[in-house]
Amino acid sequence: MRKEAMMTALLGAGLVMAVSAAQAPPGPITTPNVQVAPTVTAMAANPAPSPTAKNQGTRTSIGSPAASVKASGPSGYWTDMVDVDGDGVEEDNQFLFDKKRGILYTYRNDNYSCADGTAQRGDVLMGIYVQGNTAGQPQGSGWFVVAVNAGQCGEKKAGLFGCRFDASGKPTTCGTAKVKEESGEVDVSIPKKQGQ
Repeated sequence: MRKEAMMTALLGAGLVMAVSAAQAPPGPITTPNVQVAPTVTAMAANPAPSPTAKNQGTRTSIGSPAASVKASGPSGYWTDMVDVDGDGVEEDNQFLFDKKRGILYTYRNDNYSCADGTAQRGDVLMGIYVQGNTAGQPQGSGWFVVAVNAGQCGEKKAGLFGCRFDASGKPTTCGTAKVKEESGEVDVSIPKKQGQ
């Protein structure tokens, strides 16, 4: 009898733990992080080259083979020195304004932070929604993706990781990412917790 009571208690405790784990909010997101400075979200109000911008013209895509996006058609392109991550240092950025979609894209090779706080360097692609964008997103909100190489941030395989952010630059959803060429949007898949 005592053995049965012990077994029932263990099974009951296991069931409680399983239910609790299933209902628990996801733990810390383990994706790379990019700081989104107020200057970036403010650019959504005026997605145009500054007076000091260089290499102005039109292009149909922006980025690198690891992190890129195609515009809906020929779009305004320029390069400019802008502090997009709020660290006080202006970085050399490429910009592509897809007026039809209402998205200002920016690309750079820059530093980002792993979940454990270590710094890495890689390709960073960002999309910032402007007023009247076809996705219906708030002006100044957007997304970023980071091309992570195997071995960076504890990743065994290379991949694209990113976050959606609100108009204040605060990340809202993070995970593995995929840029959708047909829409210029990004899909973010939240990683499941171990054992789920």
